[in-house]
Amino acid sequence: MEKNDYKWLIPSNCFISQSPEEDKAFWNEIHKDYPKNTFSMTQDSEVCQVLISPSNSYNRFDIPNSPEIQVLIPGCGSEIYLQKELLYLCPHIKQVFCTDFSETAIDTAKKNWKEVDGDFRLNSQQIIFEQLDSTILTEQKPDWKDKLDYILVVNSVLASEDWQNRQMIAEFYKILKPGGRLYGFFPTIFCPLEIAHLSRTKAHWLTDGTINLPESPLYEYQDGKKDRQLIYTPSRLNQIFKEAGFKRLSFEVFFHDSDISAMNIQKIFDVNEPDIYYWSFLVRFEK
Repeated sequence: MEKNDYKWLIPSNCFISQSPEEDKAFWNEIHKDYPKNTFSMTQDSEVCQVLISPSNSYNRFDIPNSPEIQVLIPGCGSEIYLQKELLYLCPHIKQVFCTDFSETAIDTAKKNWKEVDGDFRLNSQQIIFEQLDSTILTEQKPDWKDKLDYILVVNSVLASEDWQNRQMIAEFYKILKPGGRLYGFFPTIFCPLEIAHLSRTKAHWLTDGTINLPESPLYEYQDGKKDRQLIYTPSRLNQIFKEAGFKRLSFEVFFHDSDISAMNIQKIFDVNEPDIYYWSFLVRFEK
């Protein structure tokens, strides 16, 4: 699909995106000390469990504990919370592929996995870490077409260019088997918009250009440089999956209100309101 064929494509406008080399260098630096630089949502066990084995009312979304099942965690980063939870809940699963375009992230994840305590290391043959670009998965891994059963996405479709995010979703569709599923968390522009309205300390987001609702970017200004992260409205996100060919199973609001998530998100956003929580979209789609 050509870029011009996308509906509601967000243009770059005056934003100058980083080159792939600059982008990789940025994330390599982040993953040198990830816990210091940012917070992994998968540190919250509730986040992992709702993807892998939800409550009984949603048991039709459970990932089967079967030696036939193959799972991809794209943009896995350097943390391994989700991988540990997956093997704990599904110890008989066949294989888990963990990919990231950051070499540092993959190297650190491998190191972290080797240092895991307990029986997880005995199952290392089930875990494969590999440096791959999610926008060209089928080019780098042509044998993955129609191969995988599940894809678990946790805030990893975050390119600053809209067409790249759409390309990732399209690639995920290609590598799933017919009937394969994608479960994931996706941030939304409406969360910071709500925070700006509810917290006096963040009201300036509404007027200083930090939030751009029509286009869906959240802009950040660091060291005089303007960066943007595309975090979608529900209609635009749903459209991206529709364009790729996915069938929607569920589309929910998920509040990250556990103690660990609330503490870290309030720290990241510098918000001291105890009843303001970060929330995102929990989506489930099927090929």
